[in-house]
Amino acid sequence: MKKSCFNLLKLLFFVFCLLSIVSCTQNDNKSVSGNLIGKEVMEIAVKYARDKFKEPKEIVGENGIVTICENQQNFVTLEKNQLEYTIDPSEIDTGLIDDDPGQDAIITISSARGQYFETPEHLILIKTDGKLILNRVVESEMTIMGIKDKVITAEVRSHSRNTPLRDCSECKEVVKYQFRDGDLIRIE
Repeated sequence: MKKSCFNLLKLLFFVFCLLSIVSCTQNDNKSVSGNLIGKEVMEIAVKYARDKFKEPKEIVGENGIVTICENQQNFVTLEKNQLEYTIDPSEIDTGLIDDDPGQDAIITISSARGQYFETPEHLILIKTDGKLILNRVVESEMTIMGIKDKVITAEVRSHSRNTPLRDCSECKEVVKYQFRDGDLIRIE
């Protein structure tokens, strides 16, 4: 009896280890492809933000957040009022946006001038010929909640992030968009 229980425990332990190894290798494959898309999205977003400055200065944090600002000295504007872009890899949403089967992406870029937030910019990146291409930039007070079945779900705020009403529940609305013929169309 003891020997059969011991064999059963050994078998259960073996099955548990085997399942753990299989699940880890499957997650690694997903993260590798996710990292490749994420890396490509970050490169496009960083280039987009860098192109807004004459002499950009780029700071990369430990968590992958990239901050870009002007590196030139400006004696007219105080440094505290300098425009600064923040690109956070956690703000990347992937999914099917257009009609082809390639994974598309949206990344939200935040910007601030001093202590005041500017309107966020949402870069819509469409997979074309095997690589992501910047298709459109949407400036809107919204948070992308996800992309599923060619539908972009976003929470749209009617007030700026700089006002006390920015988190008012009545001032937010969940909206669904679809990408048709290169345009972002609101659907009901």
